[in-house]
Amino acid sequence: MIHPVHAPLMAYRWQPFVEVVEISGIDLASADIYLQVRLYPDQPGDPLVALLRNDNLNSQGLAVRFVSQDALGLNTFTIQIRINETTIEQLLPFPNGTEIGAAVELAYDLVIDAPGLSKARWMTGPFLIQPGVTQA
Repeated sequence: MIHPVHAPLMAYRWQPFVEVVEISGIDLASADIYLQVRLYPDQPGDPLVALLRNDNLNSQGLAVRFVSQDALGLNTFTIQIRINETTIEQLLPFPNGTEIGAAVELAYDLVIDAPGLSKARWMTGPFLIQPGVTQA
């Protein structure tokens, strides 16, 4: 059984969000990977943001890169998570009456479905959007 890493992800309102995570021990070359951001864990309906694998470092989504293979044959990959600034600004508004200038706490899951493994959450936790001063 996979026990997901519980880690916050922090975005800033007036800039794109880019985070790189490293995963070792599984082959992500042909894995299905997705990330969803919701108002709260297990929120029904469509997510606020749904990222799919696209392998393009410059566009919104999940880009997978092979890093290395150790002496035992275990692979290490990175996954770049990218959410465009326009998505942060437009699709992640101030929910639940949150006032402008306040931080917003949402929830996310990163799910990997790799050949030979069961679909599982690999990362989960709060997705924090911090307010900013510069809006240009």
